[in-house]
Amino acid sequence: FSMLGQGGGAFYVPMLLALSVPIYVAATTSQVLIMVVSVSSLLVFARARMVDWKLVLLIEPPTNIGAFLGGYFSPYIPANLAKICFAGVLLVGAYYMYKPPHVAGARPARPTPWWLWHRTGVAEPYTINVLVLVPVMLVAGCVAGLLGVGGGLIKVPAVVVLGGVPMSIAVGSSSLMIGVTALTGFAGHALRGHFDLLLTGVLAAGVLIGSQIGPRVAIKRHPPALKKYFALLLVAISLWLILGAI
Repeated sequence: FSMLGQGGGAFYVPMLLALSVPIYVAATTSQVLIMVVSVSSLLVFARARMVDWKLVLLIEPPTNIGAFLGGYFSPYIPANLAKICFAGVLLVGAYYMYKPPHVAGARPARPTPWWLWHRTGVAEPYTINVLVLVPVMLVAGCVAGLLGVGGGLIKVPAVVVLGGVPMSIAVGSSSLMIGVTALTGFAGHALRGHFDLLLTGVLAAGVLIGSQIGPRVAIKRHPPALKKYFALLLVAISLWLILGAI
C-alpha cells in the first residue's frame, strides 16, 4: 500500500473484522497503523523530492476537519452501513487505480484566477483548482475518519484527476497527508474509547517494516500492472465487506 501512497486501511480494517475485532476498535487501530506507515514512507519519498509540502498545507485543513467529525460521530452510524460505505469507497478507489487518470499537458505560467493555484516549485509544474478540491477533501476526510482509513484512496484520485497533480507527486504527498488525516480521525475515536494498545503495538511492528520496503520499490519502478492488481484487491475486499454486511 505504501508504494501507491496509501496507508493500508483498506486491508487492516477487513483483516481485523475477520478476527472478530469490533468495527470501531478496528477503525481506531487502523488509524494508528496508517500513521506509522505515513511517517516511515514519508522519510523515503521526501528524500526523492516527491512530496509537495504546499499542496499538503492547502488541502489538509479541510480533510482534518472532516476526519475528526467522522471519527467522533462514528458511533451513530450502524456497523453494517459503515461496512457498505467502506466497500463503496474501495470500489471508487479501485476504479481509478485500474483506469489510469488522464494527465494534462503543461499549462502556461501566466497569471490565473485566484482559485487556480499554479505550482512551479516541483519537478513537474501543475495547476490545482482550489474551489473543487477543498470541498472534496472535506468529504474525503469525513469518510476516512468514519471508516478508519487514511483517505489516500480518495485523495490521490482527486488531486490527480481534478487537480492535475502528477502521479508521482500525488503519491509522495499522500504519504504525508494520510498520516495527518489518520491522526485527527484517531483523536475522534480515542475520545470514544475505541483503542486497544496491545493489539496496535503488535501490528505496528509489521507495517513499519513493510512501509520501508514499499516506497523504495515505487521510486525505482512503477509498473501499470501493479495498480491493476491493487484495484482487484480492493474489489475483492469490498465484495467481502458487502457480503458480510448482508
